[in-house]
Amino acid sequence: MNEKLETSGDKPYRLDLVCDSTDVRKVTVSLARETAKKEADVTCAGTAGKVPVRINFPAGPPVTITVAPAPGDDPMGLIVWELKTLDPTNVQGCADEIVGC
Repeated sequence: MNEKLETSGDKPYRLDLVCDSTDVRKVTVSLARETAKKEADVTCAGTAGKVPVRINFPAGPPVTITVAPAPGDDPMGLIVWELKTLDPTNVQGCADEIVGC
């Protein structure tokens, strides 16, 4: 996975990620915006009832999200992600997890 996400506007964003795989225990997701970079491990244990990994960041320049291919012989799995805009009062925790708090 290698996606460039347009994140303009005036509302903050939240990226939610879950992974479902019996072949892979976890995947490492990398987010980059300009010179800032954040990596997060996403445990692959099924999507039903799983709390997603959530990453907050403000509106601004595009964010590139990358997931490196898993090692092994054709591992199978599913990464589900959703990019949401939030009301600024609904941001919980760090407001910019790419740059850091």
